[in-house]
Amino acid sequence: MNKISALPEAATSSRFASSKLTLPKLSVCGVKAIALGGLIFTLAACGGGNSTVLGPKPVKNDTGGSSGVYESSDKFANLCEAPRSGRSQFTNIAFPDKRGTRTDEKNFLRSWTNETYLWFDEVTDRSPTVASETPQDYFMLLKTNRTTSSGAPKDNFHFYEPTADAEAWEAGISYDYGYRLKVYSSTPPRRFYIAYVEPGSPAANAGVQRGDRVIKIDNYDLINENSDAGLNALNEGLFPSVLGAAHNFELQATDGTTKNVSLQSAQIDSKTVLKTAVLDTSTGPVGYLVFNTHVEKSQDEWVVAINQLQQAGVSDLVLDLRYNGGGLLSIASLASYMISGSNVAGKVFYEQIQNSKQPRLEPFPFLDEGIYGLNRNLALPTLNLNRVYILSSESTCSASEAIINGLRGANVQVFLIGGTTCGKPYGFYPEHNCGTTYYTIQLKGANAKGFGEYSDGFIPSNSDNGTTRIKGCSAEDDLTRQLGDANETMLATALRFRATGSCAATVTRNLQKTQAEAEQGEFILPEIRKIMVLDK
Repeated sequence: MNKISALPEAATSSRFASSKLTLPKLSVCGVKAIALGGLIFTLAACGGGNSTVLGPKPVKNDTGGSSGVYESSDKFANLCEAPRSGRSQFTNIAFPDKRGTRTDEKNFLRSWTNETYLWFDEVTDRSPTVASETPQDYFMLLKTNRTTSSGAPKDNFHFYEPTADAEAWEAGISYDYGYRLKVYSSTPPRRFYIAYVEPGSPAANAGVQRGDRVIKIDNYDLINENSDAGLNALNEGLFPSVLGAAHNFELQATDGTTKNVSLQSAQIDSKTVLKTAVLDTSTGPVGYLVFNTHVEKSQDEWVVAINQLQQAGVSDLVLDLRYNGGGLLSIASLASYMISGSNVAGKVFYEQIQNSKQPRLEPFPFLDEGIYGLNRNLALPTLNLNRVYILSSESTCSASEAIINGLRGANVQVFLIGGTTCGKPYGFYPEHNCGTTYYTIQLKGANAKGFGEYSDGFIPSNSDNGTTRIKGCSAEDDLTRQLGDANETMLATALRFRATGSCAATVTRNLQKTQAEAEQGEFILPEIRKIMVLDK
């Protein structure tokens, strides 16, 4: 393919907070794509898909073993074809790399998969000695090829990324302008909008606001451009490949006026609790909290937010997870405790289920003490609420869904306002090896009531069936108003539902993901950030 034709959710290079338009030079594995140039496609897994699958005949690898015989992954860990030297810029930990071979790296992945992958017995054993096959190519084949009853891939969450990207995300750092996009039409006439802006970012300082529509970049028309040169320029403008890149944007504000801004890419220290507010209602103050990702720094941001809401004496909380793709399970647990406190203290938050080779894990509790940062080992504040109103969308994933499921398992009443969540009940222990971080499904989870099968997401409904249907209302993301505005559609629906017990319109009983996309647009979040990660 010789021109840009898609806007993917994820690329192997995730250093930039939002996903890039697919360029021929990118190596993208297992990518879901949205058309930008008029063609929707999914890139094949690196290495040519299943073309390297071995037949039933046993094969030798360079360790002398046969197909089906595995040595310990520890034997091959950190043996690298191109070992790094020095320290991580994010953790300051020295790289553990030693001189090895490409086959050593693949042998590590082969053994590690066999030891820890949830469905290890459904993985076809493949020779690690194919010289032309990179470790990343090889890894993308080390997963089950089975499908669900609906015909969808059983494992749709197998991926890798540069370790520097993984560490940057864990530190809450991205490299871009500080805006996040939402796409309502990816084919001409395209409709790209700003979903939110990081405080203090180049975008914020230039006056970019939620709801602004991107019209032009460097005089190229984002709405209708289809030339190779134009699409390449738009790609680089939307998601710059270097720090300090400057591009000119023409934006249309929600009132119809246009504005021209110049943005320069920079290191962005993301605020994971984007907004905290107290909303005055006729039945008392209601807390509102926008939570956008689960990383270590989130703990201390939650403590500040909960203390503020506690001092205001809020009687209810609207937790806005519409843009939250997940992250650390530990953050989901302690955030849930800070919502419900005594209602969940001492109870099981998440039951961890591994493969048959791994020991049974103790249930993950609701954490009532900090485990990171300034509040490490300190008692966490809590609102002690027995109900919570959660704003959701298809971008509400993984660790965010664990909040929903964990609270319901502890008999905290959850009301769901918005759209069907993405449906990712699986967990990862990210594995760093030779500069690449690999994610393979190692856990599935359940709440204290034993429920954990929500692979089709949680659905706002007229009633709660105790599993995937949750009492609440469907509502659209309203980009014409700022987050926290009591008249913004999703928040207004939640407040109305709290006050009256009914929705503004009839709840869609069979709300499906395709409908949610059509109605609410698609928030551009890399697939690799729609995850649930467990601390080792």
